[in-house]
Amino acid sequence: MANRPLPLGSSIAIIGAGIIGASAAFVLAERGYRVTLIDRDEPGLTGPSWGNAGHVVGSGIFPLAEPGIGFTGLRMLADPDAPLKVPAEYLPAIMPWLWRFWRASYGDAYETALKALISFNRAAVEESIALFQRAGMPERIRHDPALYLYESEASYRAALPHWKKRQQVDLHSTHVDADEIARLEPDLAPIFTRGVISHEWAIVTDPYEVVLGYVEAARERGVSVERGRVDAVTGRSGGVSVTVGGEARAFDAALIAAGVWSRELAQGLGEQLPVEAERGYNLTYPAPKATVRRPLVLADRGVVVTALKPGLRLGGWTELGGTRMPPNPSRWAKMREITDTVLPGLEGEPATEWMGHRPSMPDSVPVVSRSGKHPAIFYAVGHGHYGLSWSAKTARVVGELIGDSADQRYAALSIRRFGR
Repeated sequence: MANRPLPLGSSIAIIGAGIIGASAAFVLAERGYRVTLIDRDEPGLTGPSWGNAGHVVGSGIFPLAEPGIGFTGLRMLADPDAPLKVPAEYLPAIMPWLWRFWRASYGDAYETALKALISFNRAAVEESIALFQRAGMPERIRHDPALYLYESEASYRAALPHWKKRQQVDLHSTHVDADEIARLEPDLAPIFTRGVISHEWAIVTDPYEVVLGYVEAARERGVSVERGRVDAVTGRSGGVSVTVGGEARAFDAALIAAGVWSRELAQGLGEQLPVEAERGYNLTYPAPKATVRRPLVLADRGVVVTALKPGLRLGGWTELGGTRMPPNPSRWAKMREITDTVLPGLEGEPATEWMGHRPSMPDSVPVVSRSGKHPAIFYAVGHGHYGLSWSAKTARVVGELIGDSADQRYAALSIRRFGR
């Protein structure tokens, strides 16, 4: 039965009801499969799908592990205001992941990851808009170019090679000066000297609302949505066994899409899935007196700003601290300082605080593949900052892997790249 297309009407369990699992459930139901979507909580509540920045980033082609990241990362770790942090108590646990991260930052490994991301990211906005339409929620997404902002000529020039590379792969941009920035975003403080408009972007009304929309559309196509803790996924003759709350249940196939919590399920199968929790912090201002007209990327601060239905959301940063440590309140305090500096009209405004666990791979390339241990088990894990951005493409690829056995077409996304 190895790598044969799964017949229509077969039963599929999806573990994880975030944006990846929910969109995959909808697409697999569209294809004609009997889908059961299982999560330990209500759909969209427990992972980064609830409070992310709401961006669909068509220009997100660069791995986080870039050449020189070893030196840059050390400088950021030493800087209390930098967007990268590793709590000292978590450092021993994450050292193997950091070693893989560094190894992915240079030579052939970096070029392989960059090539994979360019290919996987292509037409991310168009695919997202099309899938929203098929799911009956076209009003929840709109094409909206983003404005990258630089506070010095030096930081702008340092970013130019990235913009040149994007142009080479048909990702379009427009460069603007300080006067144009002031015209485009009049509520911003006049601290930005250069900007770049990235045209392949979209934003959604509310990322949590999007997950609920996919779940509702999936239910309308017969998908069963269940709440329960999945303890194990194992292969069996003719299908898989999914243990939910201590009870083993039989399915024809299973998709593991539980974010960073997928790692334990992969370990149970004897597979290496080096996904790590990249903790992201957000502030949402529900009734802002200052606002923005388009998605903003504060390039020098590692922060994005978006006007969403729940309010003006400012978020970002990378804190590699696992899933068990409590949030660090100093991160929110620093974000409030940034808000006061960048959007002075928000100073003193109340904001809600949130922290979520982005599932990140050391090479920034998600695993969207068949298991190397059993042909009826699949993964869709490790999208990092781009879960919403790549959810439509991921759902399509999952459908092609399961329904068309398109493994060779997506070999760059395979879990096998980490060894057996």
